[in-house]
Amino acid sequence: MVYLLIKQSIKDYVVWKDAFDQFLEYRKIGGELSCEILEPSEEESEHTILSKWVNQKSAQEFLESQSFEMIKELEDQEPSTIKVVPKKEIE
Repeated sequence: MVYLLIKQSIKDYVVWKDAFDQFLEYRKIGGELSCEILEPSEEESEHTILSKWVNQKSAQEFLESQSFEMIKELEDQEPSTIKVVPKKEIE
């Protein structure tokens, strides 16, 4: 199991979240086990998306997918952080 950590500035969270949720079934079929979106504090502008995947290959395939490209296109800026983290590094 691995975690996928993405930090993204999001201008319109409601629009972004709606688009992100449209890919829920695709993400689940692709190996996503769970996902949590952490809202930024007042000093920060980036949301943190932390999702758990069955393995590194499935997380990497999602990052290379057309679905992920479509989600990224909702914002002007690329995510500042995209990192696949093995579970053992977090524990």
